Amino acid sequence: MGTITKIRQVSPYVFIVFAVLFVVFMILSDNISQLAEGGGESIQTAVICKVNGEKIYYKDYEERVRIRLEQMRQDPQNEGREIDEQQARTQVWDELIREKLLFQAGDHFGINVSDDEILDVLIENPPDYLKQSFTDNEGIFNRELYLRLITNPTEVINYLGEDPTQMPSEVRQQHIASFRNQIIAVSDFIRTSRLQDAISGTLIAAYSVSSSSYIERKYIDDNSSAEINYIFINPFSIQDSVDVTVEEMRAYFEKHRNNFKSKNERKVKYLTFPVIPSFDDTARTLRRIERMQEDLAATTTSEAKDSLFSVKLNEFVGIENDWALMQDINPQVAFLFANANERDVIGPITTPAGTHFYRLDGRRSGSNEVVKASHILVGFGDNKDSARRVANEIRRSANASNFSILAAEKSEDRGSAQRGGDLGYFGRGRMVPEFESAAFGARVGSIVGPVESQFGFHIIYVEDKKSDELKYSEITFTTTISNATRNQIKRDAFAAMKQLEEGTDIDTLAAKLNVIIQETPYMTNDRPCLGSMFLTNKIFEGKKGDVLEPKEIYNGNQIVVLQIDGIKREGPSRFEDDTLQIKNRLTKIKKLDLAQKRAEEIYNIVNNNPTLEGIEGLPHDLIVRSATIKNNGAIPGNQSDYTATMHAFMLPTNKINAPVRCESGYYIFEIKSRLIPTAEQAKGAPDLTKAQYTRNLFDNWFNNFKERADIIDYRAKYYSDF
Repeated sequence: MGTITKIRQVSPYVFIVFAVLFVVFMILSDNISQLAEGGGESIQTAVICKVNGEKIYYKDYEERVRIRLEQMRQDPQNEGREIDEQQARTQVWDELIREKLLFQAGDHFGINVSDDEILDVLIENPPDYLKQSFTDNEGIFNRELYLRLITNPTEVINYLGEDPTQMPSEVRQQHIASFRNQIIAVSDFIRTSRLQDAISGTLIAAYSVSSSSYIERKYIDDNSSAEINYIFINPFSIQDSVDVTVEEMRAYFEKHRNNFKSKNERKVKYLTFPVIPSFDDTARTLRRIERMQEDLAATTTSEAKDSLFSVKLNEFVGIENDWALMQDINPQVAFLFANANERDVIGPITTPAGTHFYRLDGRRSGSNEVVKASHILVGFGDNKDSARRVANEIRRSANASNFSILAAEKSEDRGSAQRGGDLGYFGRGRMVPEFESAAFGARVGSIVGPVESQFGFHIIYVEDKKSDELKYSEITFTTTISNATRNQIKRDAFAAMKQLEEGTDIDTLAAKLNVIIQETPYMTNDRPCLGSMFLTNKIFEGKKGDVLEPKEIYNGNQIVVLQIDGIKREGPSRFEDDTLQIKNRLTKIKKLDLAQKRAEEIYNIVNNNPTLEGIEGLPHDLIVRSATIKNNGAIPGNQSDYTATMHAFMLPTNKINAPVRCESGYYIFEIKSRLIPTAEQAKGAPDLTKAQYTRNLFDNWFNNFKERADIIDYRAKYYSDF
């Protein structure tokens, strides 16, 4: 988070809430499970998921969702934003499954994280993210306050910025309950983090021999580079057609049978019924617009138009916008009012959002001034006097023309530094007092400072000040879908479902109804179908040929009718299921065979030259490219191809090499130079490479562990929209 964001958000309440949410653990570790289950209340027996036979209860899921939504609403960054509940539900779902799998993995390895370990972290060795809110600008951790709140959690009431004696009992309990929810979340986070670390350590120990060589190889690959010139011969640029016979495909399948394995997958065909306004809906909206225009045209004076607009405002449920600063109003709307008089009516104005009529209700200046400013922040660091000297030096060299450059180079508020120090427009109450006073007190075009605040020293460039405000009303006509139209579309979808259930072929029905028919690829049960896990669940509950009830998707913009069209069971794959994949693979192989001849012809053209640079005589569709590459499969302008970069790090340098066959096509390489760390340098691979290896090792293991897990999703029993 940028420093200026902190300036805007800082308050004693935010400070203490952040602190308490993380540290008030209640130090009652023996009660953690009781708290998680709702303070001893009976747990609903409804099961929402099973992970390898272990249950996740509906009640626990809903409670975790409720806590997550409460956290999101309390987050200052979400102020004024609509909370995405569906996103929160998906995150909680994934977290619960991950936690369940981690604990099962811990049991498998004989690893357990005790409550005492969590208490030790919170009391004796709190991590930096806990200590941060108790650390002052000099970097000193206030351990006394930290421990006081841990040992006496009810004292948090004294830090909420209100008189506790005047606070209703239920409000106090709400605060404590909120703290408790956050405590549970933090303790769970610590537990799962330590469990993951322990499992990672076990994996590293198990793979200790290979890990050392992998880390060294990884370090060499990551820090190697090659300067190359190259010509790429794309096999699909060969015009000659190739044929792949069924016999060839079957022979390839038999030879590589072990490479073709099926997962538990399904695919569907579906009919799409767009939920769009009907002709009657559009005509009704046009009639309303025409009536509005005719009534306005029939008035002869501005006063009459004003009065009529007020009547229409009620009739068509218009909006009366309160006073707003000019820069906060839609620029297109503000432009319309540039030369308008108060109470003037403007319209119709047609935009993608609809047809609009506006009335300027008022114009004023001076009520709510805003300032547009940029700043450069110099933090206190270890020496406040030294920081002040640096700030003064910057101030002396700063002017309007170089301010953005200085901010980008020197400001410690990296968020605004990326914008040249620009903070945009802000009103009173948005900045800390010292900053606000200086910015609003300075004239436009001036640079002031250094101004000291709790964040450091600020040099402030005041670019503009505004106080012009407008107040206006608007009536917007949009073509909406009537209930009659929506119901008719639903009836059409249900009628299609019935015909499919009675045996009508889905392709024939689509042609008859003139609706769009589409087909999904094969999918697993852990991926949403058309953005809906509800549909996925229903698809995997049915059998081939089953038809699902019509379902609204994409926020109700479409209604779909799905029919299960194919089922793959886990195990060896059938030839019939992989014919397209096999045909594409054999087509590419045959195209590569054809490209070999062309690659050799091109090599004969360029071979006698000392370098590929500036070479002439190439066919018009081929060019020489230059690039700096790593041994990671990436070559600019081409698809990823590890065989290509591998060759680039093996071929001789300073010569035009013979064509090499790679996965994506043929390459003619000229290796200008290579930089490769030595084995000795790789032995001292930095901790970053080792940490990356640890993460990769755990992630790969966990993904395989999850893929083998038996996860049964019962959400479709309780929700239709997820």
